[in-house]
Amino acid sequence: MKAAVYNRFLPSMGGGERHSCMLAQALAEQGHDVDLLAHEDVGKDLLGDHLGLNLAKVSLRVVPDRGERDLAGVSSDYELFVNASYMSRVKARAVHNLYLCYFPTPFDHDLSGWRRWMVRKLGPHVRGGNPGPSGWGLGWFPPEGGRRRSWTWTSGHAGLIVLGGGERMISLELGRPGAPAPATVTVRDEHGRELAELEARPGNFVRHQIALPPSARDVEIFFDSSTFIPGSGDDRTLGVAVSRLRMNGQPRSLKERVGEKLPWLLRNPQDLSFLDHYQRVIANSEYTREWIQRYWQVDSDVLFPPIRVHELRPGRKQRRILSVGRFFARGMGHSKKQLELVEAFGRMMRHNRMDGWELHLVGGCEPSHKPYLDKIRKAAEGLPVQIHANAPRPLVEELFASSSLFWHATGLGEDEERQPWVFEHFGMTTVEAMAAGCVPVVIDKAGQREIVRHGVDGYRWSTLDELESYTRALARDDDLRERLAAGAVERARTFSEEAFAARWAEISRAQGIG
Repeated sequence: MKAAVYNRFLPSMGGGERHSCMLAQALAEQGHDVDLLAHEDVGKDLLGDHLGLNLAKVSLRVVPDRGERDLAGVSSDYELFVNASYMSRVKARAVHNLYLCYFPTPFDHDLSGWRRWMVRKLGPHVRGGNPGPSGWGLGWFPPEGGRRRSWTWTSGHAGLIVLGGGERMISLELGRPGAPAPATVTVRDEHGRELAELEARPGNFVRHQIALPPSARDVEIFFDSSTFIPGSGDDRTLGVAVSRLRMNGQPRSLKERVGEKLPWLLRNPQDLSFLDHYQRVIANSEYTREWIQRYWQVDSDVLFPPIRVHELRPGRKQRRILSVGRFFARGMGHSKKQLELVEAFGRMMRHNRMDGWELHLVGGCEPSHKPYLDKIRKAAEGLPVQIHANAPRPLVEELFASSSLFWHATGLGEDEERQPWVFEHFGMTTVEAMAAGCVPVVIDKAGQREIVRHGVDGYRWSTLDELESYTRALARDDDLRERLAAGAVERARTFSEEAFAARWAEISRAQGIG
């Protein structure tokens, strides 16, 4: 069978990307002819090495990013199409179509309450206008940032597909957060003609406008600039950051004018027609499955992410508590609540209940989130707390092996009914820690409930007082720690790559594609 697994965010090489690439590997091992579909040549060997996968039997097919309608046409080249792109709405057209869902995040989740109300009440009267650029071409990294501002980095040469029409103007803001110097951005059309020369600065974002000549068809324009590598664990080659991009043409109707001034009104979170094109949805956890049912009113099969438990082994354990996760504050996504953990650890130390113990915080940190990291550093002053921002993988594995306890607090203080997407949908680092013999002491919410069996291979807590109580009990009882650590190692095997392959075989047989 000719099969494709599509993930538009392959360059980020994160947990979701490993999940989808492992699925491609499993399909290839079943004897299928498999393509990984991407919009950028990330390098198959580099991808496999970074994710710890064997992609020798998988091909990497790079296709232009001309929007979801075009990608739907690409899907018709295959007998099996697996859409593994977060928040994608591609209306697939293969013989068999599956949707791998990491979480059914609503299309308007990043909007404030009053804007969400307007999207639902006024949006239907505005949609159908011409809001601006129709798609991203090659050379863009996944969006990042927060609620107030998000941006997308170019890789130094990036294409943007723009709808055809008369004379029109593109409005955008350029910046270069974290860069050592400004950069000149040259904007050219498909024929190499220069449209604008702009400047992107390391400080604030600056608004620019680009005039486009009339065109009867959609065109692609290109952004060229110098590049830099952020360092400290971030080895991406970045050009400039583009934010708040929209079209400022000469609209012909009130609908178009409103759509250009308020582009977020054009979203339609209630349109789930894309699901009609998939035979089955696959969830990455029972938590995700529950919300797929609630948001999309469809059932799904659970396929837990594959964890490299065979690569992690307990080492010589020390009096260390470990927490692993990216550093960003509440309201910016899956906040790992490191600040609250440091404060809890400080309370325990002040009461002389954790003599000789250390807290280690590990995680990536982008320049835009450095203020939050600085708050954590300040809270940790005078405490036996070590912060490892953008730590290399060997150090992370050494800390897994040498740490005795693992803390996880994503979702602390959040409202699951209002924002279920800010909780841990599964919890890959928790499984990794357990495979290395760390006793997990994790929040009793979302995906953590599916991993840790309370009192068998770790503890689940609901309040910080409970976190401190369970931690103190483990700190003073070596036998208890050893018993739960052994249970944690055994439990981690439930989420191994072998378990993943076996579960996928069950799902594929049920769908008639095994």
